[in-house]
Amino acid sequence: MPTFKNLLELRERLGYRFQGVVRLTGLAPDRLQAIESGAAAPTIYETEQLARIYAVDADVLADEPIKLPATDIVHALASLDEFREVGDTVRSRILAAAQASRDLVWLRKRLSETAGIEKFLVERPTLRPKEERLPALQGARFAAALRRCWDLSTQPITSLRDEISKRLPSIEVLYADLTPEGPAGLSFLDRARGPTIVLNLVGKNESPLVRRFSLAHELCHLLVDWSTKAPLAQIPGYLTESGLEREQRANGFAVRLLCPETVLTRLQRTKTIDAVAMARELAKYGLHYSALRLYMHNVARLELPVLPPTDVIFDPGLWLSREAPPDFSSFPLKEVPYERRTTIARLAAQAYSRGLVTRARFAELLGATRFQPVERVLDLLGLDPPAQDAA
Repeated sequence: MPTFKNLLELRERLGYRFQGVVRLTGLAPDRLQAIESGAAAPTIYETEQLARIYAVDADVLADEPIKLPATDIVHALASLDEFREVGDTVRSRILAAAQASRDLVWLRKRLSETAGIEKFLVERPTLRPKEERLPALQGARFAAALRRCWDLSTQPITSLRDEISKRLPSIEVLYADLTPEGPAGLSFLDRARGPTIVLNLVGKNESPLVRRFSLAHELCHLLVDWSTKAPLAQIPGYLTESGLEREQRANGFAVRLLCPETVLTRLQRTKTIDAVAMARELAKYGLHYSALRLYMHNVARLELPVLPPTDVIFDPGLWLSREAPPDFSSFPLKEVPYERRTTIARLAAQAYSRGLVTRARFAELLGATRFQPVERVLDLLGLDPPAQDAA
C-alpha cells in the first residue's frame, strides 16, 4: 500500500507546484505552507478543497501517513511520466475525471446495480489474433478480431458512440473540459472504478471525426492494455518506449476498427483509382483526414496532400449527430463540471430521490455545494424529492 508521509509529500508525488495548489484551492500561500509543514491543522473546508484536487477522500487526507490502496488510480497516475509533465490545471482536470469514474461505481453499488470490473469481465470480448512484432500491426489484428466478434463485416460504423453503448454497456463514456492543451482522451479501470473513457470536449476533439477516433483509441486501451493484475490509468504517452508502443498499437487499432484494412487493399487493387479517388471512398468510414492520410501512406504507399483536396468530402457535419456528446446547455447548474452532468447526475438524483444519500452528499456528487439549488437537477430528470432527507 503506497504511503505518503504528509500532504507535502502527496502534492509533490502528484507533481503539483505549490502555487498551482494555491490557485486551484483558493488557500492563501502562508496558510498552505503552514498546513504542509505541520505548523497548522487544516480545517474541514481546507481538507475538502485539497481532497478535491488530489482525488483522494477527505478522511484519508486527515491521516498521517496518508495511505492509498496499491491498486488506486491516483497512485497509478502519479507513476506516469506523462502525467507529471502536464500543467497543474490539466492535472487537476484529469484527477477530477478519475474521481468521477470512482463515484460512478459507488453510485451503482448504492443503487444495487452491477458495476465495475465484474460487469466488464462478462462483456469483454476475447480477442486472440496472431501475434505481430510491430505495435501498429498488433492493433490492426485486434481491430480485425473485434470486428469479427461484433459481426461488423466491412461496413462503416455509423456511430461508434452507440456501438460501444450497445456492445459494452459497462463502459462509461464521460465528457470533460481537459483544456485545449490536455489529452484527447483518458481511460481508467481499477477495483474502485469501472471501465471509463473520458473524452476531451475542447481542442481537436471538437471535430466529431477526431472525437470518434479518440474513442476508438481509448477502447483499445481498455480491451487490450488492461490486466486484471494492475489498474489501468492511461493518458497519451510517448515519453517511454512502452508508452510509445501502447499508443502506436491503439492508433493502429482505431484506424482499422473504423475502416477495415481489407477495404483499403481492395480499392488499391483497382488500378484505375488514384489516391484522391480512394480517399473519397474511404471518407465514408468516418476517419479524419490526418488519420486517413497516414493510413494510406503506411498501408497503400499512396500520398495525399497535407490539406484535403477540394473534391474530397470530409464534412464533419455528416457525423455531428452520430457522435455528438450530450447537450449540456440545458443543465440547470452551470457550476457542475461536464463529467458529472450525465450519468453521475442521473444516478445521484435517483439515489437522492430514493433517500439513499443525503442532500449534502447529492450536492457533493454533482460537484456543487449544499447551498446551491440542486433540486433543479431532480426537476430536469422528472424525479421527486425524497420524503425526508436521508439519514
